Amino acid sequence: MSQKRQSKNNESLNNTDLKSAVKECVRYLFCREGSKIPIKRAEILKHLQSVCETPSNQVNNVIIEANNVLKAVYGYKLIQVDAKSGVQYIVVLNEECNSLHSTVTDPQQRRLLVAALTHIYMSGGPVKEDDMWKFLAEAGLLEENDYAGRKLLINTMTRQMYLQYTKVGDGELARNVFEWGQRAIEEVPKMYLLKKMADAFDKSPGHWCEQYKEATEDT
Repeated sequence: MSQKRQSKNNESLNNTDLKSAVKECVRYLFCREGSKIPIKRAEILKHLQSVCETPSNQVNNVIIEANNVLKAVYGYKLIQVDAKSGVQYIVVLNEECNSLHSTVTDPQQRRLLVAALTHIYMSGGPVKEDDMWKFLAEAGLLEENDYAGRKLLINTMTRQMYLQYTKVGDGELARNVFEWGQRAIEEVPKMYLLKKMADAFDKSPGHWCEQYKEATEDT
């Protein structure tokens, strides 16, 4: 690295430059969040250096201030998520809402996601892949050979972190399971799902004791 580049990376920001970088960071986060794919810190760094010439040692400060703006002005917050390839973030609502806040606008895809999350929640833990397909088929939401629907859950919804799809066990005992992803944990109110179950079965939410306890602890 050249001395000039190294010096640039170690600079501080004046107030005007900081505000400009924070504003650009907020704009960038919202643009990227539209896809629901986690945003890499390295991508934020690259963008800010390209557009605002933000020194690398100031990026953390910019991200912190951008998060403050997200909370105070827009009602969102930045969450750091678990990732193998460096630090990543998702943007979620700062306050829990009473329904599923999702950019999934296709009604069928939305029903599929809600059903999958509900099944995992009501099962009390990870759900085996075969059991998930069976449940969705019996619910009339997924045909036996609907590979596009399966791909939606396995690929799209896992990349968006609504679901986790992982292999557990070894050898003949190995199997794939579905769990709630970090975005679902942050965004989806369990009480919302429980009330939908209660309406469907003409029961009170308290009928499912363990799930009700978990849902009330979350609120």
